[in-house]
Amino acid sequence: MATTEDAKVTGILLDCAASCHMFMDQKYFTSYHESTGEFITVGSQNRVPVLGCESIKFQAILPLSHINLTIHNVLHTPQLGANLVSLGILYRQGITVRSWDKGLVLIKNNEELFRAALTGLSGTLYFVQCLDNNDDVAYHANRALSMCLWYHHMGYLNLWTIESMQNQQLVCGLEIMAPYEFDHLCSECANGKSYRLPIPDSSMSRYSKMELLVIDLTGPMSIPIWDEYLYALVMVEVSCWYPVGHLLKKKEDTGTAVCNVIAMLEQQSGLKTHRIHSNNGSEFVNSTMDQFC
Repeated sequence: MATTEDAKVTGILLDCAASCHMFMDQKYFTSYHESTGEFITVGSQNRVPVLGCESIKFQAILPLSHINLTIHNVLHTPQLGANLVSLGILYRQGITVRSWDKGLVLIKNNEELFRAALTGLSGTLYFVQCLDNNDDVAYHANRALSMCLWYHHMGYLNLWTIESMQNQQLVCGLEIMAPYEFDHLCSECANGKSYRLPIPDSSMSRYSKMELLVIDLTGPMSIPIWDEYLYALVMVEVSCWYPVGHLLKKKEDTGTAVCNVIAMLEQQSGLKTHRIHSNNGSEFVNSTMDQFC
């Protein structure tokens, strides 16, 4: 294969015709010895200067894991325009090859080393499936998982942050299957991030009608419902567990909605509200609620 700096090929290629390992990217080298005045002939008698030689290292992607591979006696040829691994040299070192529906699988001692998919560049070139050696990438991944699994694998990271990481390609290989099937925090994460105790599930206290209203707001939803509603306000009259739900388009509308629901309950019951229990979020503690109360 003969390439130039104007037509560089990123990644690592497995070359069936190359007589030696040749890499243009010095970032793969773990040890390096400079050389001067050396050339290697490639393609149609093109002479490419060799600036150094030693060992390279990369992470190959396997179906269920990653594996660190080191290849020795690799020539550093920046003008070649590609990172080439010689299949012939690997074969002479005892590595066997078997076919794969997308290309080749290289095996040593009955253990899979890496896979290489056929490229459209040439019939003798295969793209080695490996992690990109990119310093701008925060993490690497090699499997598509559900949003629920990514949420747990990344230490209960905010769902919108995970989606943003995918959109900005901050994680190499991050793919989310069915991203909208999981759109809530688990109870352990919610309790861990809370700065107040949650409302207990049960209580022995007795309340008269309209003595206590419990209110909470959930949202924003990952997918707007109906007419772009993103939030849901839930209010419960504790004495009889009478629930009232209200959909909101904006979080700022919470105060007005709470006032309207309380006015409706007071009109229906003929009684005044004594107490309101909330998490003291800004949607409940504001000037609108102060004027109403």
